[in-house]
Amino acid sequence: MIIDSESRSLSFRMEKGLQVLSRSFLKNFLKKKGINQSILRICLNKSSKNNFHQMIIFQKKTYIPSIKKEIKKDKSFIIIEGKQKIRIYNKKKKVIKNIHLNKSNLICWIPKNTYYDNISLTPRSIHIESLAGPFDKDKDRVFL
Repeated sequence: MIIDSESRSLSFRMEKGLQVLSRSFLKNFLKKKGINQSILRICLNKSSKNNFHQMIIFQKKTYIPSIKKEIKKDKSFIIIEGKQKIRIYNKKKKVIKNIHLNKSNLICWIPKNTYYDNISLTPRSIHIESLAGPFDKDKDRVFL
């Protein structure tokens, strides 16, 4: 894996195409690379220009997310470990819905143009985010 210097947080990109990642690999990777990070991601797509983006994200409870929306693309969240809350906001920064991801509720689909953030409810959570690419951080996402 190589460090992705284009990302806002510490991110790594896979250099090879076909990947199989075990739970033990993810836990060991987190111990080696992310012990002091409040958020860390592994981008499974090789480039921001790919048509499909999928990221494994390690997130600590101490991480404070920004409220954002994807303008043109839907996004999905799949929880792997821990618990998360996804908060949906209106344009006035008021929470209009709380969605809990856990062992019972594994997947959440966020439609485009929906303001949201996601927080870990456990000391650490691991989730997968997926969305269509290519990704242009200046055109595809808006922060509230």
